[in-house]
Amino acid sequence: MKEMYLAKKSAKILRPLLEKYYRAKFIGIENIPDTPFLGIGNHLGVYFMPESFLWLTKYYSLKNKPPMKVLVHNTLHNIAKFLVLPEKEFGILDANPKNAVESLKNGNSITVYPGGDRENAKPFSERNEINFYNHLGYIKSALKANVPILPIVGVGGGETLFVLSSGEDIAKKTGLTKLFNLNTWPIYWSFPFGWHVGHFPFLSLPLPSQVTLSILPAYFLDEYTAEDANNTEVLEVINKDIISLMQTELDRLAKGRIPIIGNINP
Repeated sequence: MKEMYLAKKSAKILRPLLEKYYRAKFIGIENIPDTPFLGIGNHLGVYFMPESFLWLTKYYSLKNKPPMKVLVHNTLHNIAKFLVLPEKEFGILDANPKNAVESLKNGNSITVYPGGDRENAKPFSERNEINFYNHLGYIKSALKANVPILPIVGVGGGETLFVLSSGEDIAKKTGLTKLFNLNTWPIYWSFPFGWHVGHFPFLSLPLPSQVTLSILPAYFLDEYTAEDANNTEVLEVINKDIISLMQTELDRLAKGRIPIIGNINP
């Protein structure tokens, strides 16, 4: 597919570098469906987001899988448009329900991160907690498109830097939340220049934290219909169940883990 050309080409170059740098481990690759699905994950590290890059570069290396599109925050989408970046060639879509459902119905898989920037910029002490902040849109999209949800659990991304505060109060008081839909303006330490504030890509390097991704079995929604996308009670039940499954796996992965070094147990 021509529009995915740059995504696949970039992944081929970056994958071995990223996997070596983060000493990446993948669990459950066999759980990835051969038909369209909606992938959801947790992602940390402010703009480093190793879980996202490791997942996507790995996926693009697999054969006989549906094309993968990625939904990104509206602010990033607008920046890409301003810079005239080839979004289609990279498989990037503006994160809105219409794009998600349309892409899935067209035979693509998509990946979304329901926790958004609030999860991405959460404090170091909360790095191993799954929280989607009551964002239920991913379930609505899966129901409307009649596809399963694939939970992807990552550990280690929150150790590539150290977030002191998510800065949610800063975002609200400065109007960033209202103007740009940014819920955070994090205060964090990164290598090598120390403390930073905000989401700007300061000149820094991610610490070489060991990162593990665990792909759980697909969560099928066969007992529900597209009409259930309008039933808040159903959405909340599904969301709670998925978060519970992901948190259980994250607790398992994080048990005995040493920050940055990883889990020294076999």
